[in-house]
Amino acid sequence: MKSNEASMKDVAILAGVSTATVSHVINNTCNVNDKTKMKVTKAIKELNYKVNPTARRLRTGNSKIIGFVVSNLAHYFYQEIGAKIEEILNKNGYELFYINSHEDPEKEKQQLELCKLEDFAGVIVVPVNNDWSNLKDIYDSKPIVFIDRKPKNVRRDVVLIANTQSSFNLTNYLISKGAKKVAFISPQLDNTMQLRLDGFKDAMIQNNLSIDEDCIIFTKHKPKTYTDLAQDEEWNRILDYVINEKKIDCIISGNALFAFGAISYFKKNNIKLQKDLLFGTFDNAFWMMNLDQKIVVIEQNTKAIGEKAASILLKRLNGEAFIYDDYCIDTKLLTLNDKADK
Repeated sequence: MKSNEASMKDVAILAGVSTATVSHVINNTCNVNDKTKMKVTKAIKELNYKVNPTARRLRTGNSKIIGFVVSNLAHYFYQEIGAKIEEILNKNGYELFYINSHEDPEKEKQQLELCKLEDFAGVIVVPVNNDWSNLKDIYDSKPIVFIDRKPKNVRRDVVLIANTQSSFNLTNYLISKGAKKVAFISPQLDNTMQLRLDGFKDAMIQNNLSIDEDCIIFTKHKPKTYTDLAQDEEWNRILDYVINEKKIDCIISGNALFAFGAISYFKKNNIKLQKDLLFGTFDNAFWMMNLDQKIVVIEQNTKAIGEKAASILLKRLNGEAFIYDDYCIDTKLLTLNDKADK
């Protein structure tokens, strides 16, 4: 029998004992006579049965597993944050378990319940649910750190960027380059996007520019692959509308997911960024360095976000007592591919 086919039940059958006895022998949790131990040990060797260390830790109540509940694992942004979290946790004897909630509030609740039932040591969450008033039994059960989004009705540690200030800086910069009629577009409206929208509006008001509410657009997209984003018909219709009907001269993108679909549209329609249309976005995505056009971005420090989240959680796990707080990570305003089209 192949090692990956052998289960504890297989060992029990071959040894002629119960699965509970096998578990006691493996975990040394109960006195088992030497004759029975020899039978179980012989069966384990014969079947080449491998003990799952993760499952064992969970069963014994000594979990060193941290759940990372992510709203959209298809997004490189969260993958980069997760890589840094995992690096730091591994150095401290913990393992990271990735869980994708797919921007689904109900799925997120189910996954958080799973983290609680499986006795994970702690949880780091990119929250989908905006209101956590009905999730108190979950966040009270173990240390938890939020990143990227701050849910309502829960007081816990949160790692964020200065969303409003960063959006103000991005919008203000593009206005300084000549933008007058600006659209703000994003895949979804959550707490983070509301803060970014606030910064956008503040910059427009302080520069005495009118805000066209028809040009503030949020879609209801579920997570998609980048291939799907490039071919998204809804975003194509939105861009057709704001560019050809509303005659905007600038677009602010709420994140790199919309930016990817927008860039595909611009290429198909021969729109030159920062010439035919001013364009700025949150996130300095990995693919942007390969563009042949200038792009203005707010760069978020994913490594710093991941490092801060992991370090806070480790302190909580070690029993340190300190005030719950919002931790703000600095951003940078950058112009990429500055020599493009020169």
